[in-house]
Amino acid sequence: MRGTKAEPRKRAVKKWFSKVVPAMEGCARTSDSSKTAAGVFEGQSSKQKKKCLAGCCSKSCWCSCKSSKRSTYKHHQSRKDDDVVAVRLPPVSPRSRATNNVDAAVTPTISTARDAAVVVERLPPGPARELPVPNPIVGQEVFLKTALGYLVDDAVDVVGIYGTGGIGKTSLLRSINNQFCGSAARTEFDHVMLAVVGKDADIKKLQGAIAYEAGLLLNDDDSEVARAATIFDFLKARNFLLLLDDLWAPLELAKVGIPQPSSDSAVGRKQKLMISTRLLDIAGRMQAHKILILESLKWEEAWNLFKSKVGEDTVGDQRIRSFAVTLAKECRGLPLALVTMGSAMAGNKTAEEWESVISSIKTSPLHEISSAEDESLALLHVSCGSLRDHRMRQCFSSCSLWPEGYHVSKENLIRSWMGLGSTHHFDDINEAYNIGNAMIEALKASSLLKNSERSYGRLELHDVVREMASWIASEEGSSKNKWSVGANSSGRTRWDEWSRAETISLMFKDIAALPDSCCCPDLQSLILRGNKRLCKIPNGLFPCMIALRYLDLSHTGILRLPAEVGELVNLQFLDLSYTKVACLPEEMRELTSLRHLELEGTTELRTIPRGVISSLGMLQVLNLYMSGFANWNWLSVRGHRGITFEELVSLPKLRSVGFTVRNIPSLLRLFSIRHVSTHSLTIRELRGLISLHLLPALLSRNKMGRLRNLTVESSRCLKELVMGEEADDAPNWRLHQLEVLNLVCLPELERVIWRGVPPHACLPNLRFLSLLCCNSLKNITWILHLPLLQELYLQNCDEMERVMEEETAEKIGTPLPNLRYIYLRDLKKLASIKDHALPFPGLERILVYNCWELKQLPLGAKSAEKLRMIFGEKGWWERLEWGNQSIKSVFASCFREIPAGYEPSMKILDGL
Repeated sequence: MRGTKAEPRKRAVKKWFSKVVPAMEGCARTSDSSKTAAGVFEGQSSKQKKKCLAGCCSKSCWCSCKSSKRSTYKHHQSRKDDDVVAVRLPPVSPRSRATNNVDAAVTPTISTARDAAVVVERLPPGPARELPVPNPIVGQEVFLKTALGYLVDDAVDVVGIYGTGGIGKTSLLRSINNQFCGSAARTEFDHVMLAVVGKDADIKKLQGAIAYEAGLLLNDDDSEVARAATIFDFLKARNFLLLLDDLWAPLELAKVGIPQPSSDSAVGRKQKLMISTRLLDIAGRMQAHKILILESLKWEEAWNLFKSKVGEDTVGDQRIRSFAVTLAKECRGLPLALVTMGSAMAGNKTAEEWESVISSIKTSPLHEISSAEDESLALLHVSCGSLRDHRMRQCFSSCSLWPEGYHVSKENLIRSWMGLGSTHHFDDINEAYNIGNAMIEALKASSLLKNSERSYGRLELHDVVREMASWIASEEGSSKNKWSVGANSSGRTRWDEWSRAETISLMFKDIAALPDSCCCPDLQSLILRGNKRLCKIPNGLFPCMIALRYLDLSHTGILRLPAEVGELVNLQFLDLSYTKVACLPEEMRELTSLRHLELEGTTELRTIPRGVISSLGMLQVLNLYMSGFANWNWLSVRGHRGITFEELVSLPKLRSVGFTVRNIPSLLRLFSIRHVSTHSLTIRELRGLISLHLLPALLSRNKMGRLRNLTVESSRCLKELVMGEEADDAPNWRLHQLEVLNLVCLPELERVIWRGVPPHACLPNLRFLSLLCCNSLKNITWILHLPLLQELYLQNCDEMERVMEEETAEKIGTPLPNLRYIYLRDLKKLASIKDHALPFPGLERILVYNCWELKQLPLGAKSAEKLRMIFGEKGWWERLEWGNQSIKSVFASCFREIPAGYEPSMKILDGL
């Protein structure tokens, strides 16, 4: 209840969990965004029995109390650099000359023919993670061979790879990296790490990327100096190859923590650095002993690559062939241009279309696009011109708003398109998302967008493609000052530049303060996402930008919106997600043009004044998922200031909501609102309810057709969760869009029951599953055949003895075929994940922490061929039991110790 002592405890749990849900958020490869995106578990050890912050259970759980030295949400509070200590890990690689890991270093003894067969069947994994090669390296094999030759030459420690944008530098580095992957990998290095630097080098981000590839644990709150010391201490005695892509300025290796590369076969040391750059002098200034200059593809190789993207049938048409040859020659042998242009032209089936594109090349303003160092930009301009309409070009250009190296989620990209007006004209929210997804697929088909290799549902741009998007956004160079992304060339934010801008994006720039006033009469979009130190919006700022239509303040530290927000009468999109705003100002009722209001993860939000929501007559999307606001009133009560459901009903254009409710009647009332679908739902604090039935009648009929996130939390009495019902229409019922399911602080939950529908049919698209503080749950065998499950997080489930029991039903295909991450923490009775080995074809990382009864891992000779990291305490690892010594030796190289005092988090697994 509000006003009681229990309330602060409940709020702390919600604060913590709001950090878990943003794991679906853009996979920011920046330090600030990565803190927000993954969340941090701060559970107590099994020896510490403290009361749950939520007051939801009497047993030991993951919640820490106020007196704890580490708060549950410490990663969202600033700490002084001198308050932290660098984490230092002992050597673990079997190939390291300085290894302390005896088990890892010992060559397996083969005592039986059976053991011998096992060793032959499975070798230890290589030192690198396999990466997709964006553009084929066809025709450039000679460069790959030369580069690999430098790696065996002790006289060459630093290698520079130089070439214009789009010529294949990234592809070459990834191809080198992949030489060290799999059981047949080259093994002269203990660690092979590839990291992208980019134009605006972010040291902390770069440190995080290197640590992720090496399996090194860093504290987010540590200073750059402390993190550098940790990396240096880890790498100094190891053989490593570091591949740094896209350098634009000399990099101080010592500042990052990279030892000066040095190779000496006499002492068994092999440390190499390879860099790629578009600037030849950078290779020299990085003291490269050899510089590999990439050349364009020869004509035959270029033509074959171009044909492979266009399609043989199209090129085979004699009316088109001559135009295709001309266009391929215009690409000048640049792989990126050939791939992008070929992909863009794949849908053009008439000679007239091809002739028109060639004509566009001749009139393209080449001098405006680049200063001659990037020939591919001009050709990308033409390929972008082949996008089917203005809306497509607008969507593509807005991709440049996201920082270089940022892996944006599809959800956030589509949401931004809606807010920017590219897809906001719709009557059905599904239509808007369908349009957005179609745009994404079209851009991917044109090779302008690509899937992130790190996480499902995220996208990235090649740096040259991003430059092209930015150029198009600036009206093809004619309005350079109207589109401002990031800081200026000096790395500082120039407030005086705002006066000429129409769009400003300063995502993740560590901004702590904004100007009190800044005349911005033409500013339409302001994006300040991810600036955690920004805690205040000056009172005089909003009146200076009355034309503003798009405002993103998400993942900042702001505590309140100034009353002047009411003067933004043209505002159509407002994002306050994951901020500490506790109350919406009364003046928000003036925002009569607002279409999209994002309040997800606003755990401090308690007050929405009556009449504010009902005044937003144009509102189409309202998101209160995982918000602190859940006190919905039924009817207008005299003197009561809270919001009522009638306010939602009165909104004629409302189409989609994310919601938090505390009772089933509120849920039913929500679903009764016509034309409104629910994309995210939190069911919280169901008092006295023993069984929660998620029935087809409740979760169907298009009301939950786009449900993507579902959280059930903090319900003390709930003993069972029932999915479906035994009825004639039950087999046709499923939550086909659900991607995230969280069960949190349900201390009495004993079982999840499936009626009339099997789990794999009900949840065909589930990617992320977390169970936290479900103390009575003994197993979750039902997950075995979830076809797309990628991430599994279990913590403080005190009675869980096995994750999965033996199956009794008929088997359906390969168990967990797409599982990538397993996170097990504070499971004090866990004895087994599964009694026998599983193939785990996609498994990459495992974390086991404070699970001392777990004596075996379900890994065999044919298991987990992609597994590279097993994080755990050294004592636990040494006590593990294996079927035979050779299997243990295979996986010994994967082990990474979690040092005493280190607080493991989800981010160890996904690195985001």
